[in-house]
Amino acid sequence: MNEQSRPHDISIRNRGHMEICGVLNVTSFDDESVCLETVMGDMVIEGEALKVSSLDTDRGTVMLDGKINGLYYNSSSSEPKRGLFGRLIG
Repeated sequence: MNEQSRPHDISIRNRGHMEICGVLNVTSFDDESVCLETVMGDMVIEGEALKVSSLDTDRGTVMLDGKINGLYYNSSSSEPKRGLFGRLIG
C-alpha cells in the first residue's frame, strides 16, 4: 500500500487519549506538542503532559496520552518549520 492510499483517521477519547492512523513520521515531540508527518500533511498536537504511548511505523499509527488542547495541520509547506521557541516569538 503506498503512502497516499493509507487511511488517515483520528480518535480522541476524553481529551486524554488520541489514536492517529496514516502517520509517516514523528518529527518532534515534547510534553507540550507533538509534530507529525501524515498522509494528509504536517500535523501539530498541542497539550499538557503529552507522551507518545505507542508508535508503529510499519502500520503508520501513533497513540498519545495527556491533556489534548488542540490539533492543526500546517497548510503551508513552503514556510520553514519552526520549533517551540519560534512559535513563541513568532
